[in-house]
Amino acid sequence: MIVDDKKRVIGKIVSINSDRFTVELLSGLKNFNINGYDDIHYFAQINSYVIVPYQNYYIVSEVVSVKEKDTSFISNNIKEQELNKVYSTKYLEVLPIGTITKDKFIFGASVYPTLYSDVLYIKDDELDLIFNVNNIVSKVCGDNKNVEDNHSECPTKLNALTIGKSAIFQDYDVKIKIDNFFGGHSAILGNTGSGKSCTISSIIQTLFNKENFSAVGASFIFFDVNGEYKKAFEKLNEINNDVDIYYTSIEDSINPFTLPQHLMNVEEWELLLNASEKAQLPILRNALNIASLLSKSADDENSAEIIDHIKSVCIDLIIDGEGNDISKSSKITTILRAFSTTTFNLDTVNPAQATFKYTDSKKNTTNHSFSIKNCVHINFGEMLNIEGVKELINANSFIKDNIKLFESSNIEPFEFELLGQALELAILYEEAHGNNQIRNYCASLITRFKSLENREDFDFIKEKITITADEYVEKLFGVSDSKKKTQVTIIDLNSAEDEIVEIVSSVLTRLIFDILRKVVPRNKFPVNLVLEEAHRYIAYDSKRTFLRANQIFDRVAKEGRKYGLFFTISSQRPSELSKTVLSQCNNFIVHRIQNPDDLLHIRQITPHISETTLKKLPSIPTQHALIFGNAVNIPALFKVNNANPLPNSDNNEISTNWFVSKDKKVMLFSKDNHE
Repeated sequence: MIVDDKKRVIGKIVSINSDRFTVELLSGLKNFNINGYDDIHYFAQINSYVIVPYQNYYIVSEVVSVKEKDTSFISNNIKEQELNKVYSTKYLEVLPIGTITKDKFIFGASVYPTLYSDVLYIKDDELDLIFNVNNIVSKVCGDNKNVEDNHSECPTKLNALTIGKSAIFQDYDVKIKIDNFFGGHSAILGNTGSGKSCTISSIIQTLFNKENFSAVGASFIFFDVNGEYKKAFEKLNEINNDVDIYYTSIEDSINPFTLPQHLMNVEEWELLLNASEKAQLPILRNALNIASLLSKSADDENSAEIIDHIKSVCIDLIIDGEGNDISKSSKITTILRAFSTTTFNLDTVNPAQATFKYTDSKKNTTNHSFSIKNCVHINFGEMLNIEGVKELINANSFIKDNIKLFESSNIEPFEFELLGQALELAILYEEAHGNNQIRNYCASLITRFKSLENREDFDFIKEKITITADEYVEKLFGVSDSKKKTQVTIIDLNSAEDEIVEIVSSVLTRLIFDILRKVVPRNKFPVNLVLEEAHRYIAYDSKRTFLRANQIFDRVAKEGRKYGLFFTISSQRPSELSKTVLSQCNNFIVHRIQNPDDLLHIRQITPHISETTLKKLPSIPTQHALIFGNAVNIPALFKVNNANPLPNSDNNEISTNWFVSKDKKVMLFSKDNHE
């Protein structure tokens, strides 16, 4: 034992069991504290630590019980009884949790002390070893281009981040390992009002407080469904001018959020339109391809050929189907006007025959140029040449026998309204192949589309913007001219309905994941997605039965780490979250949780958490949390550092808002609310 160790002895081991030790405290320790050589130390608090020197080890043990045994005589005098209690023998029960050796903490009880071994209070540097955050800052030298020209000093980078004060060890800073926390998925859980948003804000603010050689390469993208984080990060650039914040909102007039519909894949359209798998999904797939083909048919010969084939098959069906000539003429005219190509439109002629003759009911014969327009022209309730339409189609070879309709799954930019026409054409094409019930099966799909077509809150996907997925994501990341300019992107979805939040989060996550999979070298552009109120769109048990678009969250949870895409999930209902996503989280910061279902869910998906730790969760005070996972060696209860500014999630002061003068003006909306 070194000399300093002798100065911090608090007791002796008097009992050793297979899983715990009993410590008899020194008789002079009246109030469970000792005036050590460096400070006053408190050592008998539940869940605190003590250490036991043994050979070349320090055995780290957790205090689980404090008790006393009165060794004095029994007195009838009350004052004497109280005095005797002060001087009674006191005991600690401790559980061994690991060892410290050679400046390293090893989790797990592998050695046991001898009877009457000294027991010491623990110091802050030993706590740093236990939590593995003793190397907070490291120098970055060598070939680093950010070193100043004179090379007098190397810049430093953070290895660990202070997130709060320990609730167990007085004035001890709780820290997280940056690589382990931000380099994996994390979950921040707790009841509403327990401090989740403040915790996230505080951690991000602390991260960017470092000015010199700061985290300019970071990419945090917030799905802010409650409109909280704009306020929390509005002064971040004032503290560190190397950090830039990009804010966008569906309702924002300066930076309105848009999501071009051509960036959505079939599964996401399926989610948006509530398409059923068996009947509606094939029609939707064909319609999307038709809409894409129509958008480029004017300039692409192959696209025009496919469209002409589809139109021809549908028109052929109309001619052979039920209905009078007036109705058939109207349908054919509508199709050719809506889906006009340079090769097949109302003015298309029969190359094999210049004119045709029409004889009316009065036996009058007239000559007409052999065009579609003339053939479908109505004269006294009859088309001039209904069979001539078929002849014209055959003469132009519009119907192909072995044509491959949709070889590509890429969706080209198209006008949103065009999809409605494409759906109609896709249904007609299916009917032409004998599926007479398809229109009834797709009625709800059509209704859903028409509803979205008329809804202003979906205008953000209706704009035809010619932009590639790469360009869109680079804008989202804040990458311009091959430089990283934005570190925090806030997508404010506060005004959006759940269905909008669901589709936006799914599409953006998939787009980001697809881009990062192409980054070379792999995993060199880390991105952290902060998913606020994640239970709203990463559901475990949804009423909707067909949610393949949402499977992107499960995939990223399982594969994202390989490509540098990480989740920070915030939720008040962990039992409603995807089990796959939650089980892949490496770190947990848990605020107060009281619902038994949520507590059980946490227990199921985090088998390493003890029952003792679980029992703490219902009674954790506001702004306090329990952290466990890869970022800390062992669980730690701490008070979260204050966020400054606070996110826009302050608790409502009911009494302040209630008890006011009767004639006080009440403003439901102020200018600030709409900025």
